[in-house]
Amino acid sequence: MADLAQDAGISGDENLLEAAQKLSSFLWRVAWQHAPATLEGDADALHDMRVAIRRLRSALQNFEGEKSAPLVAKTLRREMNAHRKSLGELGDFLGEVRDHDVLSDYLDDYAKKVLKAPLEESPGLADFRRHLLEERNVAFAKMTKRIAKASRAHSFKEEFARFALGLPAADGPNPPLKSAIETLLSQRKAEVLLHAPSLDDADDEIGQHELRKALKRLRYALEFFAPGFDFPVKSHVKQITQLQDVLGEMQDRTVLHAEILVAFKTQGDKLPPDVADFVTYGTNRRSQLLGQARTKWQKLGAFVSA
Repeated sequence: MADLAQDAGISGDENLLEAAQKLSSFLWRVAWQHAPATLEGDADALHDMRVAIRRLRSALQNFEGEKSAPLVAKTLRREMNAHRKSLGELGDFLGEVRDHDVLSDYLDDYAKKVLKAPLEESPGLADFRRHLLEERNVAFAKMTKRIAKASRAHSFKEEFARFALGLPAADGPNPPLKSAIETLLSQRKAEVLLHAPSLDDADDEIGQHELRKALKRLRYALEFFAPGFDFPVKSHVKQITQLQDVLGEMQDRTVLHAEILVAFKTQGDKLPPDVADFVTYGTNRRSQLLGQARTKWQKLGAFVSA
């Protein structure tokens, strides 16, 4: 979805609610196009469905505006917020499965690049992968039930589609898109700047995770409303994506370490030797990534601060 606004049919000269209808309907269709393959166990389809839902949640948040600077009527803001919560619940079920896939990929990459041997030759790491697979199977079963529930007649899939189609007819303010996105861009930049200092503290993992999420919301806003900005967005989107990816692996390393402690029921002092080596590798890798994140922020910071 590199040209998301174009794919959704958004133009720079329409009003906010017309753009909201087009974007929400488009992303909802994309999400459910991937549902059948997701239910069959296709990891790529699951990822695409999750991304579409995540983008949709962010889109609704943008259309709502902030409480101190709302863009639509109070009643519509409440509706959008309620749908965002439902989307979040569905996304969480997809995300739990996807997270286990990502963590397993890190194990395979480590075996290939560092161990240069099959993971099965490292008994502790092989046990950990089995743990991840068992957890994934449990999460997958829950996810399929949630998707099935949302797919029933008159349930969330249909309910949200009807809501999206009716957005242009909603009562209340419907400002021109170009004026609304000036407010949106300022809000998204402010969120990023709030969490950017976390890069100065290697131990501020929570702040760095929040920075990643804020960058994602900024990137989505640029992608959603590209036709309405008076500057080209692609170079900024590329920079944001690069920093977001680095922060993403940093967060994955944090989650991976925590999952290892759960799997082996320890605080880290009695891990199998091969697992302890993997943890050390992950810690060093996270430190390297933090350095990369700081460098990338130096390049992006001027745009966000402007």
